Amino acid sequence: MQAWVSVVAREVFRRERIPARVRWWFVAEGMIEWYTLLRRELGAHLGGADAAGRVLAEISRPLFLRRHAVLHERVPSLPAPDAGHATGLLMGGLYRIASAPGAEWIFDGVGGAPRSFRDHVTAERWMQPLSLEARWEEIANHLGELLIRMTEDMPAVLPRVRPIVGDVCFEAGVRFGRKIKRAFDLPATPQAALETLRMSEYIFRVNPEHWGSTDNAKKTGYLEGTACPWYTAPGWNGAHCGIFGQFQSGISSAFGLKYMLTTTIPKHGGHTCRIDVKPIATPITLRLHKDAAAGAP
Repeated sequence: MQAWVSVVAREVFRRERIPARVRWWFVAEGMIEWYTLLRRELGAHLGGADAAGRVLAEISRPLFLRRHAVLHERVPSLPAPDAGHATGLLMGGLYRIASAPGAEWIFDGVGGAPRSFRDHVTAERWMQPLSLEARWEEIANHLGELLIRMTEDMPAVLPRVRPIVGDVCFEAGVRFGRKIKRAFDLPATPQAALETLRMSEYIFRVNPEHWGSTDNAKKTGYLEGTACPWYTAPGWNGAHCGIFGQFQSGISSAFGLKYMLTTTIPKHGGHTCRIDVKPIATPITLRLHKDAAAGAP
């Protein structure tokens, strides 16, 4: 039975036919996992996880206010951004915070997440005009915009934030790659590696239109696709592509492959980005915190 479920789940991902509701759930959970991972990993540089959480919540304030303003423009019936703690309630509802106790701190910079029964009912009522597809598409924007805020606002307290976050992304990618490889019993081939890459890309709407090819005999392959949803967000540039590319590099290394970000729209122009994979000579060592062996995105 378990093997049958695994086959079905893999095929649904491969065909990218996950229902909108589940995609929304996945992306909301994914964002919470990223915040949790960053809080834990950056705690080593910022005086502990609580201090890192406060910094992350503060730099996320303009992110949530901007995204709330975008939604309000599209759906005028929504409350205006920062009306009381409307932004915290709306964003907490979109992140399904009721299903993630302990993650309320993410919204401390915008008045706090829904906490009472009345708060949750209010958030649900506000979200009603947003389709499930729209909720998924909205939250998928937040990962890229969070990285923008980190690189623009965190250097004052963490000057080397870019390479540090790049390392965090790489290690998270290795863990994800190994987890999926083990869960679906995937071979160490470029085809399986790109399939795993697409699982994470699909949920966060990376390269929504895409194509590629692999040569398992030569252990090479490529994947090309259209722009990520945050490409037009204020402040996005090619350096951000490189930082996030470390997550994909980590996945590739779990399959014995080297990841190369060969074309990006910010650097090369055009309408598509491309990555290539080829064999790596030696495996890359993964640094794991003893409390971080599981649960990373």
